[in-house]
Amino acid sequence: MKLSTRSTYGLRALVELGLTVGRGPVSATAIATSQDLSVAYLEQLLHRLKKQGLVISIRGPKGGYLLAKEPEQISIGEIVRVLDGPSATANGGLRNGHLLAPTPSGRQAGEHARRVAHVVFRGVHERLANALETVTLQDLCDEVREEAGEPLEHRYVFHI
Repeated sequence: MKLSTRSTYGLRALVELGLTVGRGPVSATAIATSQDLSVAYLEQLLHRLKKQGLVISIRGPKGGYLLAKEPEQISIGEIVRVLDGPSATANGGLRNGHLLAPTPSGRQAGEHARRVAHVVFRGVHERLANALETVTLQDLCDEVREEAGEPLEHRYVFHI
């Protein structure tokens, strides 16, 4: 499985929003600048994320984007599905979902090889997709903070 540029850029933008939770809206320009992304392309991604309820936008001079949910409630799998569409795991040559016994003849051996390749790819893809569901945006934000040397217990800002 390879993440598309769309998903990679979208994940980077959402991590930026996750890192600034509680500090107010962040403009698309600020996100694009901090992540070295095209503002126009980023705005397309943010629009798609907004339509699917992952971000909200605030209009006005102090406006921008905010996460629509807490970062721990957003899985990486959800983000990838929103940006790249649902991954289809088609049957791809399996008859009734069963692998046929291999045969030595040329054409049948080629069909068998395709079936095996399909089963292997589908198995790996399904396991990767499941793994993406277990990682949250909060997990990525914590990793960024840890790599930057920021203590995780001091990541929240409280205003009284």
